[in-house]
Amino acid sequence: MDNIDPNISYSEALAELERILSGLRSEQCDVDTLVERTRRASQLLALCRSKLTRTEEELAKVLQELEN
Repeated sequence: MDNIDPNISYSEALAELERILSGLRSEQCDVDTLVERTRRASQLLALCRSKLTRTEEELAKVLQELEN
């Protein structure tokens, strides 16, 4: 995940993804930055997936501990 601050929160990453998507959907989408925006969106998606997976694993551990 190059160029992604590892300390960015899930909410911040999601908000940036929404801004990118909105820009891509607009009629004013700049073709010259399309690849750059798509690459950034891909990196943000990977970060969000990673955070969701890590959170899911941690929640499973906590729930398992509660059951014991």
